[in-house]
Amino acid sequence: VSEGADKRGGTLLLVGTGLVGGSFALAAKAHGVFDRVVGIDREPHALRQALDLGIVDETTDAPDVACDAACIAVPVGAVADWVQEAAKTAPLVFDVGSVKRPIIDALYPLPPNYVPCHPIAGSERAGPAAAHRDLFNDASVVLTPVAETDAEATATVRGYWQAIGATVTIETPEVHDDRLALVSHLPHLVAFAFMEVVGDADALAGAGGGFRDFTRIAAADAAIWTDILRANASHIERHLDDLIFALQGFSQALLDDSLQTRIEAAAAVRRALDSEQH
Repeated sequence: VSEGADKRGGTLLLVGTGLVGGSFALAAKAHGVFDRVVGIDREPHALRQALDLGIVDETTDAPDVACDAACIAVPVGAVADWVQEAAKTAPLVFDVGSVKRPIIDALYPLPPNYVPCHPIAGSERAGPAAAHRDLFNDASVVLTPVAETDAEATATVRGYWQAIGATVTIETPEVHDDRLALVSHLPHLVAFAFMEVVGDADALAGAGGGFRDFTRIAAADAAIWTDILRANASHIERHLDDLIFALQGFSQALLDDSLQTRIEAAAAVRRALDSEQH
């Protein structure tokens, strides 16, 4: 455990009180990482709900409040502006955005007290009511510090996540964004496209568990995912080209002798993943 895990207590400024930010606040208070949370949200209803649910202890309209750290949990396109503002007064700032390089580039020159983060945990549900303190138990959290990032700040933020049960890894922003394009962003895009093909609820009569499993993420928040997909479009497009090529191959395989071989190869990769996780 890093030395940052020993820095407990104090006040967290939480900008964005939805699923991820709200869950971090609940977990941080439950584990004694912070004693008090001050919340900001562009949606007054969400802010009132976060207060009622005990996610935040008080609310504010501006980020220039006395705090020990600020967690920026807003849509990707708004992260840089909030980091810039919060970094003026907060001694430490971190975010939870699922795309890193565009945020870092938008902040140039990067505030040294900002640590880029991405907790890989979530749900198709959104808002304060979806938040829960156990969201990050055994979850993976990626930190993508760059040369300008203060090493002590990185160690402290690593400690926050470890204290609430997450496993922390360090990656470059480029590696992170390309990997997430493949394992998260492209699957969401495919689920959205597939539901466009399905068309309407009448087509869902008799749909089984496989259909529900495959399409669950298509119910995700449209505004949030529009932001993510646009921000990481360059990486997604490359993997999308590979997927289109693979689908064309499967289309041809329906007519020749290669279909079973292709299915077996795909199934073997998936089973190997299950074996690694167990």
